[in-house]
Amino acid sequence: MRIPSMSRSLVVAAALSAAALPALMPAPTYAADVAGPATCYLADENGTIIEPRQEYTPREGSGGLPMLPSPVVAGQYTLEVSAPAMNFDPDQPDMHFACQVFYAPLGSVRLVDADGTVRATQRYGNDQNDPSRAALTALPALPDGYEIVPGQTIRGFDATARTVDPNDPANARAVGADTDIRIRKITAQPTPAPTPSTPSTPSTPSTPSTPSTPSTPSTPSTPSTPATPTPQLSVTPHPQTPTVVTPAVPTSPAPSKPARSAGLARTGSDMAVLGGAAGVLALLGAGAIAVRRARA
Repeated sequence: MRIPSMSRSLVVAAALSAAALPALMPAPTYAADVAGPATCYLADENGTIIEPRQEYTPREGSGGLPMLPSPVVAGQYTLEVSAPAMNFDPDQPDMHFACQVFYAPLGSVRLVDADGTVRATQRYGNDQNDPSRAALTALPALPDGYEIVPGQTIRGFDATARTVDPNDPANARAVGADTDIRIRKITAQPTPAPTPSTPSTPSTPSTPSTPSTPSTPSTPSTPSTPATPTPQLSVTPHPQTPTVVTPAVPTSPAPSKPARSAGLARTGSDMAVLGGAAGVLALLGAGAIAVRRARA
């Protein structure tokens, strides 16, 4: 099948233009420093890039090509966030191209001791909505006996939440760098010697109260000695012939002898009784003598 001369001329012109592109454009880069569409190069019908590489640029005034986002690859990132959905230009049917999307490994959060030894590592997570970014990543577990050195100032590091945000608006490739967090051994706290507890001093027992001395019962008062009644002797006088009458001596009732109280003074009643009795006896004696004399 013969190709029309016009078509041949277009193919030759395209080929000459492609050959002249390397001299007019700077050397291509295989990884961009700013996120954007993937870089595409002229290729053959099979999608093989023609060497030396020539970057594909749509013809001025041609329609735009539909774009597809680059896939998210676990543990990797790319700054070529999109690429054309086809490998030829509808406005230039004889021009094919191939686009390359370069991926690089994401960085990691590393816990580093004072000797520079990495004790734990955690790779950044992927941002599922943007293949050029990393997700907020938690620190790995601390080794036993270690703690994070306080007061560290590290971009993206949140000491309270123990997370790292590795994205840097000023550097798209920061997600490929590691974030080192310094750790140190926990200083062993000396075990305090047990302090013997001083036994509490027992309280002094209270002195029992002295029992009250019972009051001395009052000494009963000594009953007063009853007065001895004085017997009255009735003498019948006989003026002429007196009859001798022997009066019976009344028996003086024996007064009950009360218990003598020590130290009590004798009363005068005893002496009065004795004096009265002596007087009665004297009268009786005198009467008897008078009777005898009269008989004689």
